[in-house]
Amino acid sequence: MSGTHESNGPHATGDSAPRAPVPATWHPRPEAAEDVPAVRRINLAAFETAGEADLVDALRRDPAAWLPGLSYVAEAPDGTPAAHALLTRCHVGTVPAVALAPCAVLPAYRKCGAGSAVIGALLGAARAAGERTAIVLGHPPYYPRFGFAPADRFGILPPQPWPDEAFMALSLDGSLPPRGTVRYAAAFGIA
Repeated sequence: MSGTHESNGPHATGDSAPRAPVPATWHPRPEAAEDVPAVRRINLAAFETAGEADLVDALRRDPAAWLPGLSYVAEAPDGTPAAHALLTRCHVGTVPAVALAPCAVLPAYRKCGAGSAVIGALLGAARAAGERTAIVLGHPPYYPRFGFAPADRFGILPPQPWPDEAFMALSLDGSLPPRGTVRYAAAFGIA
């Protein structure tokens, strides 16, 4: 469930891909129907297995998990999606929240700001949609730039043992996040 970002994560493929030109400005936007194949290609390229790409497809088919407008891509200079980030429904105890996973960047665009652009825009869209709390299992040095902090500080517990520093939460509306154990959508395969 850990997402990749501009630097290689534990599930990301090697960083030996040729570098693409760095755009002056990324253009993050909601995923459109015609982006679905590109989103799959991004996730396949960003991770060592098809697990995350299959997860996105499974979440897309689950109406209880999929939140329209909360799957974002960042476009490369030619308009091709180069990065993807997804928020889906989860719960903290019984309170609705959103889970940030996966986050993926085409290898040629890593360390170019594509991941930060798409995640920042996606979190802004979640705020605008009235979401209160976001959860991520990810790289401790990366996600605090968006305001994420270890979830245990808020009394939010993972559904299974995960490193405290990697399991993080973010208040999207400035309120104190709810307390409890996180329950992910069934597609994550976490009981």
